[in-house]
Amino acid sequence: MDNFFVKVKQIELLKKEVLMPERFWGEHDGVDFPHVVLAQQFSREHLIEIFSLASILKKMLGKGKMVDWLYGNIILTLFYEPSTRTRLSHETAAWRLGARVMSSENAAEFSSAIKGETMEDSIRIVSAMADLVVMRHKETGSAKKAALVNCSPIINGGDGRGQHPTQALLDVFTINEHFGKVDGLKVAMVGDLKRGRTVRSLAYMLSKFENVEIIFVAPEIAQMADDIKEHLDDNGVNWRTEYDLAKAASEADVIYMTRYQLERAETEKERHMLEEVSKQHVMNRKIAGLMPENSIIMHPLPRVAEIRWSVDQNQRAKYFEQAENGIYIRMALLTMILKPEKANELLNLH
Repeated sequence: MDNFFVKVKQIELLKKEVLMPERFWGEHDGVDFPHVVLAQQFSREHLIEIFSLASILKKMLGKGKMVDWLYGNIILTLFYEPSTRTRLSHETAAWRLGARVMSSENAAEFSSAIKGETMEDSIRIVSAMADLVVMRHKETGSAKKAALVNCSPIINGGDGRGQHPTQALLDVFTINEHFGKVDGLKVAMVGDLKRGRTVRSLAYMLSKFENVEIIFVAPEIAQMADDIKEHLDDNGVNWRTEYDLAKAASEADVIYMTRYQLERAETEKERHMLEEVSKQHVMNRKIAGLMPENSIIMHPLPRVAEIRWSVDQNQRAKYFEQAENGIYIRMALLTMILKPEKANELLNLH
């Protein structure tokens, strides 16, 4: 167990090092960088730094450059729920930076959790084996619990109905990259807003910008939770609910589609109701044609039937580029957390 206490000391030193620029830090509800747990822990200035570094890394990779400044670091992806994009893009980001990756893609079944070990105990143990842990768990709030006991930095890869902060980062990065700004935009979130963690994190992050308006397009059974609406009110963000997707599409700069999360229904009756209402909010060529010319369609993926495949050819469709941007955002985060002096160097050079 000596390694565990050594790691605790190392992370405390990391927080105090001159090499970690103060501007990289964000804090909310007792959780701060280098943990990435909540979308609201980032300031607007912090977001701009992350986006700038992600943009630099995107251009570097585009020129065929290979980087290895995380050589010698070990990244662990610990996923108690299924994932394709989040786990693989974190692992791709780590490999492209020169780090080694360990992965447990079905930790709920193929770890000591099946024997009854608590998530907190598992995190304490694996943090002694890795320099950073990316975790996804079915329990809302699990990432914060992990961060409070974890002696290595932890990145929240999704916690139940709670949050998905790195998804929000890549979402807002994609929006900023397309429009050259986030201020003053109108964003419509469509689908299962009640059970979707991506839209919760996105709403929190959009509240950092000025004159943003949010339209929640969903039936009552899937409407955004009151705590998010209260947060937007407290931060002066205009929002409204809407049921008509065509109306929202005709005025929004961004349509953010999401799937109805049938697996999170609490009863069979609720699941059936979600299946029925999901048919009423579908992005097709007709709806896409109502959108302003420079608007974009986004989706955190995976999609089921809420975006027709014919829409993929529309110039507004950004969801595959959005997914790719996740690699660069996660490369930026890994660099800022594990090699802050390199992040500082790159930002100062560009």
